[in-house]
Amino acid sequence: MAPINRNDAVCPFCLNIINSGAQKCHHCREWLTKDSLHAEVELIKGTADVSETRSEEQISFQARLAARFPAVNYWLFYLSLATLLFSLIAIYWSYTEEDRIYLLSFFLYAIQMFLSSAGGVWFERQLAVMRLELPGITGWSVKKCEEYFQKGRTHIFKWSHSFILAAILCTTAVAGDKILLGSPFKGEAAHNVFLVYEALYLFWTASLIANFFKFAVFVRNLGDHDLNILLIQEENAGIRMVGKLLLKTALFIVVPYFLGIFARQIGGWDFSLPLILWFAILGGGILFYIFYPMYNIHCAMIREKDRKLSLVAVELNRLLSREAIEKGNIHSIKNLSEIRNHLHGINTWPFDMNKVAGLL
Repeated sequence: MAPINRNDAVCPFCLNIINSGAQKCHHCREWLTKDSLHAEVELIKGTADVSETRSEEQISFQARLAARFPAVNYWLFYLSLATLLFSLIAIYWSYTEEDRIYLLSFFLYAIQMFLSSAGGVWFERQLAVMRLELPGITGWSVKKCEEYFQKGRTHIFKWSHSFILAAILCTTAVAGDKILLGSPFKGEAAHNVFLVYEALYLFWTASLIANFFKFAVFVRNLGDHDLNILLIQEENAGIRMVGKLLLKTALFIVVPYFLGIFARQIGGWDFSLPLILWFAILGGGILFYIFYPMYNIHCAMIREKDRKLSLVAVELNRLLSREAIEKGNIHSIKNLSEIRNHLHGINTWPFDMNKVAGLL
């Protein structure tokens, strides 16, 4: 890319150099807003300020804990932690008369803990990618996007929220197993050890769910603004990247959810009505998580799609209403017809509905 001087700017759509006073890019023919025209220049000028802000930003406790061991990859670190927890209960189980089949259940719970804890660090790193896409999604200045993102990030990773929800879910699950459901174990001591183990692995899952649902609220609130959404985008760019990120985070809820069900099936846990209701509520929450945050953005994309179709229809009617169609206009009519057909086929949800169906 050529150096940027006072009279130059970068088109935020095709990244070619254009004149700073241009209203439309002569390379990709996209209309430019004042904010989006100077977004790249502001990003370069504000690099120092943004770096200073990032050094003071709120981070998740999952990332903070993994950062204490910088020489170890965070996936490996949490795999080791989950393995250690499983090894402790496996050692205890070897000295009891309990059925060894439950060790397989405990192993699935350990995988659940591993995915939930390492998934928190992964999620935090994915948000950094989303941060770079905000100017292109909103049409705001880089400074405004950074302020909005930092406010949302602080809320998402606020420790008190995660700990409170984790405590509520852990207490509910442990109390339910202790009072209502019981366990298939022979001795009371084994039952109590399992409850401690359950509280430990569920803590990570519940805290991750808390972060994800706060992220869902952040995306939902983003859709309440007047966004400059581009309908035709790459899968990993703009609002479609946010939709793809939402589906990826949903996997970190769906997989532990089914691991919990399979772990209960192994060894003959009693699937009574309270347990069925518990898993049904969690399943409904997953559906809510996928569609709730994107509904406002879906509506905004519908409005933009209708607006573009109206513009194309007006231009087509203007060309076709003439008594004699000029030879030079035939090509324009053909192009407009192709654009209209393409617009009709555009998905107004920011993620691939086939992938959603497969996830469900």
